[in-house]
Amino acid sequence: MITLYEFPPAFGLTNASPFALKLEAYCKLAKIEYQVKYRIDSEKMPKKKFPVALINNELVADSNIILAQLDQTAQLDASLSNEQHALGYLIKELIEEKLYWCLVYSRWVDDAFWPTTKTELFSEMPGVLKLFVPNLVRKNLIKSIYAQGLGRHSTTQIYDFAIEAITHLANLLGEKPYFVSDYMTQYDCAAYATLTNLLNGKLETPIKAAIEQKPNLVAYINRCYESCGV
Repeated sequence: MITLYEFPPAFGLTNASPFALKLEAYCKLAKIEYQVKYRIDSEKMPKKKFPVALINNELVADSNIILAQLDQTAQLDASLSNEQHALGYLIKELIEEKLYWCLVYSRWVDDAFWPTTKTELFSEMPGVLKLFVPNLVRKNLIKSIYAQGLGRHSTTQIYDFAIEAITHLANLLGEKPYFVSDYMTQYDCAAYATLTNLLNGKLETPIKAAIEQKPNLVAYINRCYESCGV
């Protein structure tokens, strides 16, 4: 049994963090027993972020490091070739280093969707804290997105980047059930986690509209949910 520490669910999803959702999906597929404990005090965690996993009484931070450690034993993708692993890695990097930040931008920076984010994440916060904490967190996220580089572009350009990525992903998937194999791999866990946040996360963004125009991606997201159940 391992313990996953995550932010609480939001936006009608099992978890609004693609990285937490990726780990839950992997654990389900690899039949790893786990429990989830929701917390908001990420500053107290190693590397000051969630998700964090408690594995053999050791706290392990960063979803990719956690997954790599779990896979040493579970070996979900032992049958994949080096080429399949390489393709899966490139897909994961595109999604987690590009598309993920477009998701963050839509939630935290775009004024059209910030009110929904504020309600989803802070509505149950005590009244006094609710007056300043949401805007403080938003300010820090805006700084992070700017430092990452994406925040230096216009809103239109950012959504264009995301739509371009969606188009490439749809073309790459084609008629295949999953991206690199006939079964759902760890790389699909990463892809599904971000794509379902974009499609099913309550925000009517241009990225969601782009996914809806790709029937194979919509079917893929539904197929992944049926496979992992989170």
